[in-house]
Parts: sequence; C-alpha cells; structure tokens
Amino acid sequence: MVEYSIKVTEAVEEIIIATTAESTLVIGHRNPDMDAIASAIGYAWLLEHTSSEKYIAGRAGQVNAQTTFALEYFKVDAPILETDVRTRVSDLVEKMPSLQRGQTLLEACQSIARTRRPAPLLDEDQKPIGLISGAGLFATMADALSSTSVLALAKEFDRPAESAVDSSNIVLQGEEFIRDVISQVLRSDYDEFLVVDDDGHYSGLCRKSHLLSPPRRKIVMVDHNELAQAVPGLEEGEVVEVLDHHRLSSMPTSVPIRFSIEPVGSCSTLVAERGVEQGIVFPEGIAGLLLSGILSDTLIFRSPTATPRDRSIALKLAVMAKLALAKDKEEKVFQSIADFGQQLLASGAGLGMRPVEEIIGTDIKYYETNGAKVGIAQVEVANLSELTPRLEALHEALEELTKSQKLTLALLMVTDVVLGNSRLVVVGQPRVVATLPYPRLDDETLDAPGIMSRKKQLLPTVLAALSQSM
Repeated sequence: MVEYSIKVTEAVEEIIIATTAESTLVIGHRNPDMDAIASAIGYAWLLEHTSSEKYIAGRAGQVNAQTTFALEYFKVDAPILETDVRTRVSDLVEKMPSLQRGQTLLEACQSIARTRRPAPLLDEDQKPIGLISGAGLFATMADALSSTSVLALAKEFDRPAESAVDSSNIVLQGEEFIRDVISQVLRSDYDEFLVVDDDGHYSGLCRKSHLLSPPRRKIVMVDHNELAQAVPGLEEGEVVEVLDHHRLSSMPTSVPIRFSIEPVGSCSTLVAERGVEQGIVFPEGIAGLLLSGILSDTLIFRSPTATPRDRSIALKLAVMAKLALAKDKEEKVFQSIADFGQQLLASGAGLGMRPVEEIIGTDIKYYETNGAKVGIAQVEVANLSELTPRLEALHEALEELTKSQKLTLALLMVTDVVLGNSRLVVVGQPRVVATLPYPRLDDETLDAPGIMSRKKQLLPTVLAALSQSM
C-alpha cells in the first residue's frame, strides 16, 4: 500500500510519499496446534534475520489453550490471524490526498497538478461525494478558459469544487476480494476508483490497471503441505517455500520452489536446526516456543514420531530459552525440559466442560484418498475416564460433522498423555468402521493401546481401511 499526504504552506507545497513493503507470510495449517504456531513464529524470525526480504508470521485459526500457555509463559505475541490470503481491494489502495466540501476549483486544480491523479471530494463525515478529474475540470471551466477576461477566470476558480465532481463512478469496498469486483471494474469506463472502509469512510484510490493484474501474496507453508489444510485462498497466492514433517501431498506450483520434508517429530525441530546450522542464537522467547512445539508434537519425546534430532535440538533450545544453563549436565537439562513439558501438556489436556465443538474443532485435520474424505481430531487428557460423561455429546457432534463436511469417516482420538494410550470415538460408513483393526468396547469406542501419534500410527491405518472398503 502506498500512502500520500500533502502539506501546504504559503511558500511550499510538499508531497510526502511513504511506502510499505509487502511481507511474505509464514503460516501453518488450519486449526493450528502448538507446533504450527511455534514454527511460523520461529521461521518468520529466522528468515527475516537471514535475508533482505520482509517476513511476517501468521496463523490460520484461533490459538488453543496449550499454545496460549506457551505464548504467555515466554511473553510472545500470537501471530496475526489470516482467514483468507486472496488479494483484497484494500491491498491495492493508494492513500491519495482529498478535498473537503466547500473547497474551490482552484484547490482542485492544484491537487490534480501535484499528484497527476483525480482528486477525491469528501463530505463532513469523510465519506466520498465523488471524484474530480482533470477532464472534468476542463469541461466545467471551458467557457471561462476561453474568455479573455481575467476576472471571469478568477471567479471560476473560486467556485466550489463540487461543481466539477463526477459522482457516477463506482465505489469499491476495501474488504472485497478482487475476484468479486473484477467484472464490475471491467465494465466501467473509468481508470480510477474510490475505495471505502466498512463504515463508508474514504480509504484511497485504486487504479484499474492494478485491479486487472493484482500481486499474489507470497507464502511460506510450515507444518503442512496439503491444500485441504492450508489457509483459505492459498490457490490465489504464491507459495515460495514449504517446510514440513508430514506425509507428502500433491501441491502444484507454477515455478520450482524450496520444498523440504524431513522425518522428525516436529516442524519446530527443522526451524531450530536451520538456525543453529547458521550459528544463530534464537531470542529467549522464540527458543522457548520452538521447544514447546517439539515437546507438544512429540509428547515430551514419548511419541513414536520423536527422533534423536528432536532431543538434540531441544537441549540447545532449552539453554537459549533459559530453562537450563549451558554448564548444566545433559541429564539436568533434560529434567528441566521434562518439567516444563509437563506444564505445557497439562495446560491443554482435559475435556472438562469445554464445548464439544471446541474439543473436536481445536485440533482436527482432513484427509482425502480414493474419493473419500476423513476428518481426524485429537485431544489430550490426563485420564481416559474423562471421556465417559462426554461420550454421547461427542458422538452427536461427530455425526453432525460428517454431514456438514460430507465425510466418509470422522474420528476423535482421545489420548492419555500419562499412560500413552488412546480411545477412538468413530462415526462413519459402517463398512469402513468395521475395517479398522481396533477392538470395540462396550461403549462403542475403539481401544487403541499404545497409539499416540495421529500422523505416524493412526492415519496410515485409517487410510488403509478406506482403501480396503471403498
């Protein structure tokens, strides 16, 4: 966005131009978990400090309780919320100087001469009355300009600016997506358009040429590589990099990009490793968040997804985060990590009286295979006995989810982080459910002892069941 402001004095007319460079967005998956938030914050910081370009961390949903705990613990702000990355009219707005009702045609001429752009005319509430163009001015003042009387010309210049305003031009809402206004813009004979905010107040001008060829938002995807899990509107953005630790999905790009997927327990591990390889020491808060991402995704290294690389980089991050001292022995550092990890997991564990929509929706991912779509949510508890009093409501919520999302299968994986076991609440096509190789208990849930990882343990089994039954 380019902003212009005019400062007028008796002797000087100055145009001050300020520009804001567009930043590349670093963002994780929808319904972000601790790792998605931590890796977005950490990688945006790392890229910002190792390149000449601008990067900003984003999130594709609300932060959960566990992430809120970590953000507050390490005194770091949550990333900006991005609900859609398609280009909006406001992304192309130029804040041009405006005229107020009651100003003169002379002042309109001076404004147009300075900016070489039409002059917006606003009312007392800063809402646009219309545009004054150079052509409109000449048409209004044609008779006076052709006159030999200087007095007649002076009187014409003193007329109110609204006498030359064109109010027939379309006005665009800043929050509108360009794809939604482009047909209207194409039908218009004008080359400039007024833009207003949600309250109808003047925001600036937008050129037709910019609307016809808008820039695409540059995006770095972290902790995911599937379009179904990505921030809405990604198909209209420009993915420039992917950093992930999940299974590979097909994601077409128009040009080659940096694409890195490695089998570690957390995307935060990959971010931290890249920093350490470059000799970079992360700030205390960011190091703490990256450590939190690792501990959350690996359940303090108890998950089968945990690797020696996760443990190794966690030692370094704990020192950077000041949870331990560099001189401490490895056993003491690991104990400090474990103590903090227990607090972290406890902050997000439990069903309690949380709404069932929150329990299911906070950490759910969708997958598609062979024309079937499945949703798998996961929630952590300190004891599986918490499940029984909420089971009926959870089952009903999953049934509603299968209808609204047209799912073949919907599962809630309730994981006991103390004992390392899970129970599955399952809704879906009976033949698919029957194919799942887990014992059915009296309450109709499926027993999954030793299953803690959705990605590495449950998902392959679910996808295999879908392949066999579809």
